[in-house]
Amino acid sequence: MQNITLNSFQRFKLFISCPTSYLAKVKKYIIPAIAILTFIAGLVSLMLPFLPFGWLLLAVSALLVVPYFEVMQRFIAWLSQKDTTGIVEKAGAQASKLYRWADDDQRADKLEDVIKENKAES
Repeated sequence: MQNITLNSFQRFKLFISCPTSYLAKVKKYIIPAIAILTFIAGLVSLMLPFLPFGWLLLAVSALLVVPYFEVMQRFIAWLSQKDTTGIVEKAGAQASKLYRWADDDQRADKLEDVIKENKAES
């Protein structure tokens, strides 16, 4: 039997292209991990006066966890009612794309529904 050696780029390419790869199994955990890290970064930047974007990071993490928590669904619903600029709707569309990338269409649809229902009421 002949040994085939692959360089690191070829192994990475093979790893990404395989549909049953480890990445495909881990994708559903990537978004909550991003949300937790963003939340922690938001809390840290709220405590440091020279980092003024703490509220923005907390809002991003809240948007990412909307499909998981009812409280966040109500918060984003309230926020989308108060928003007259359309920023919440645009950010929700981007978060929905992230959920679709992670092959989680159910949570993407739930996020879109929360934002669209409350945008229509305003």
